[in-house]
Amino acid sequence: MEEDYREFEAKTVDEAIVTAMRTFRSDFEDLDIRVISEGSKGLFGLVGTKSAKILARPAQKQDTKADFPARETAQEPVQEREPVSAPEKRPAPAQQAMPREEMDNACRIVTELLDLMNISAKVSARGENTIEIVGDGSGLLIGKRGQTLDALQFIVNRMMNKNREEPVYVTVDTEGYRQRHMELLRSMAFKMGQKAKRTGQSVFLEKMNPYDRRIIHLALKNDSQVNTKSVGDGVYKKVLIVPKRASRS
Repeated sequence: MEEDYREFEAKTVDEAIVTAMRTFRSDFEDLDIRVISEGSKGLFGLVGTKSAKILARPAQKQDTKADFPARETAQEPVQEREPVSAPEKRPAPAQQAMPREEMDNACRIVTELLDLMNISAKVSARGENTIEIVGDGSGLLIGKRGQTLDALQFIVNRMMNKNREEPVYVTVDTEGYRQRHMELLRSMAFKMGQKAKRTGQSVFLEKMNPYDRRIIHLALKNDSQVNTKSVGDGVYKKVLIVPKRASRS
C-alpha cells in the first residue's frame, strides 16, 4: 500500500531531509522527497533564514524484495541480517539506466560544483548511473572516510531531483574510490569477525553511515559463528560483531 507524504520543517532543506531520514529510518536515496519551501536562498539554496518545508515518504519500489534488505529499526541494539541475494554494489532505488541527457546534466552539475570548489578535474559518465571524477584533487574531494564525496553526491542528487516527479539518482565516484572502500570494509569485517571468534568477546566498530554498515553486515551474513548488530542513534551508528556463544548469554 502506498504511504502518504509527511511534512517536515527545519531551518534548511537538508536538516528537514535528515529528520525525514531518521523518521522513516531510510537513506536519502530511498525517500521520495518534494520541497515545498527552501526558505531564503543561499549557496545552492541549502541555507536560509526562513524555515524550509518538505514532503517525504518512502520511495515506491517494484520487485525489489530480493535485492534490498529491510531498513534498520530504531530499537537498539538491532539485529540486522541481510538477505543472501542482496547485491554487494552501492544500493540505490530500483530504476532503469539513466538517459544520456540526464547523465550529461549530472556531469554538468558536478563540473559546476567542482569549479565553485576550485577543483580542476575531468568529469565523465561511467556505466549507466555513475559519474567519474579524475583529477589531482581526488584526495581532497574524498575527504575523511569519504564524507566529502558523499556530501557532493547528496547535493548533486538534490539538484537533479528538485523539480522532478520521478526521481533519478547517480553515484559520484573518483579514481575508483567506492570499490576500494568496499573492499577495505569487507577486509575489516572479516578481520574483526575472526577477532570476535578468537576472543569470545563482542567487537565494536567505529560509527558508520548506513551504506558502510550494510557492507559489514553483508560480509559476515554467512558466518555461522557471529551475529552483527547496529547500535546507536541517528544516521551514523556503530556495528557490533557478537560471537554466537556470547549472543546467547
